[in-house]
Amino acid sequence: MNSPEVHCHWVPEASRVDFIIRHDGDYVKNMLFANVPEGQMAPTAMSLSELETQALMDRLWRCGFRPTEGTGSAGSLRATEKHLEDMRTIAFDSLGIKDG
Repeated sequence: MNSPEVHCHWVPEASRVDFIIRHDGDYVKNMLFANVPEGQMAPTAMSLSELETQALMDRLWRCGFRPTEGTGSAGSLRATEKHLEDMRTIAFDSLGIKDG
């Protein structure tokens, strides 16, 4: 049995991402919503392995989506930029140079 494949396609004119899910040669056509009473376990809609999840993230990246804040590349870059700004201020102050 093969693992499911999840592909995505950015549709900018509709401001949405379309997902295509294929498993053993079949495609998911409709996903149905079910009402689950408060306090009961929600049913799993779909499970992906780590490898499949990484592939989905990579495909979303190719569609142009990035983490919003905090963690990942965007958060790391912001922290590095702030650190460099602080180090520049310290170095200029120590050398008596006015940042201009």
